[in-house]
Amino acid sequence: MEKRKRELAIIIEVKDTKNFSELESLCDEALAQIEENRYEAELKQESYKKIIKYGIAFCGKSCMVKMNENC
Repeated sequence: MEKRKRELAIIIEVKDTKNFSELESLCDEALAQIEENRYEAELKQESYKKIIKYGIAFCGKSCMVKMNENC
């Protein structure tokens, strides 16, 4: 059976904090968690051409987003 070629997959890891100054480090932590746990491995097996990873951190109504793109 031939695998379907898929264009784009998105992985999102979200963190929450009560300390505004931790937003950036939590975004980095979220991206590191995606890498450490190899969340993209199954997507690669499913022939996705492009995988975009987002680390998102919230503090109340404030938010920071960091992106790591893997083509």
